Amino acid sequence: MPRITNWRLENRTPTLEYRNTETGARAVLHRAPDSYRYKWRGAILVDGYPVWSRGYETKGATAFRNALRDRPAPELSCPECLNGDVVVRGKTADREKVQRWFECRNCGYEAASEIVYGAER
Repeated sequence: MPRITNWRLENRTPTLEYRNTETGARAVLHRAPDSYRYKWRGAILVDGYPVWSRGYETKGATAFRNALRDRPAPELSCPECLNGDVVVRGKTADREKVQRWFECRNCGYEAASEIVYGAER
């Protein structure tokens, strides 16, 4: 299987983790909580903000690697003004849970992530 452009494998177990060599983004395939529809969740995080996410039935990494091949350099930019100067922050969603959101420094646009994280260490 050919190498994935711009992605370097960092960890295999218990999660599959990749780091982008150009942007520093992280890609993670991890076990999802029991309440989720799919048993495994793959996500690409730029500065901790998820820019892509998908559920998988198994930990088969082929589909996840193909998704990384389609996204060689993920970036976080404002959809309103296409500015790349955004600030990523976290808000408390419910006691121990944290929801990521970003704010554009240029136009003031804010967007919240659909993914809510458990307690972060």
